[in-house]
Amino acid sequence: MLLEAIEPEVLNGDATGGLVIICEHASSHIPSVLKNLGLDEKYLTEHIAIDIGAEAVTRAMAKMMGVTAIIARVSRLVIDCNREADHETLVPEASDQVFIPGNANLTPEAIATRRLAYYEPFHQACDKIIEQQIVKGEIPLVIGMHSFTNIMNGFVRPWQIGFLWNKDPRLAEAMMGLMERETDLTIGNNEPYSGKDLYYTMNRHGMAHGLPQTTIEIRQDLLKKPAMVMEWATLLADTLDECMHRSDVRAIRHY
Repeated sequence: MLLEAIEPEVLNGDATGGLVIICEHASSHIPSVLKNLGLDEKYLTEHIAIDIGAEAVTRAMAKMMGVTAIIARVSRLVIDCNREADHETLVPEASDQVFIPGNANLTPEAIATRRLAYYEPFHQACDKIIEQQIVKGEIPLVIGMHSFTNIMNGFVRPWQIGFLWNKDPRLAEAMMGLMERETDLTIGNNEPYSGKDLYYTMNRHGMAHGLPQTTIEIRQDLLKKPAMVMEWATLLADTLDECMHRSDVRAIRHY
């Protein structure tokens, strides 16, 4: 099957503000040639298809801070850009107990075709932006913007926001420390997921360059209204602005 390449959307591509925001699960779009992957339309508005609210927070932050953001334009159900190229859930056959007919029993060639059309253009765009900033002498903070459901497998998640990290905790720890000082939020440290497991984008575009990086997860029920999105965007912008001026955070560090 021939698939037309879909490039990500890049906001403020020439910015050098010391921060790059990457939003891998921003879209619920499934190219028409894939026929909704055999799913009912209702699933395209649910968390299995999209990180609800993540794109809105990303856009708001990019606008208020004048920083670069890269936004994926294909659903994670088509291909998950936050997975290694050989990961078993790169093209998920099921998500949160929902079977995805269009992803069942795909051949390696079919998966490779999706990678070339959607996954590689996204990561190549991220590579280009990061390399441009490094060449200009910047040490950008790199963040992945995500959101999570308030209930998963019957467990009510208590965190309003979580920060994921793998081998380099300094940005996550700095942001958690500032938020604990300034707010009464319940904050997840490598919750509701662990950066030691699901962290491909940050590993590739942040840690591989020695850049400070973290994945931010905001609970989806707290992103239902535009005013709520702006509150989170403002809080994160203020927190990141302080981090960008800290020498213990904004420095190259290889692991």
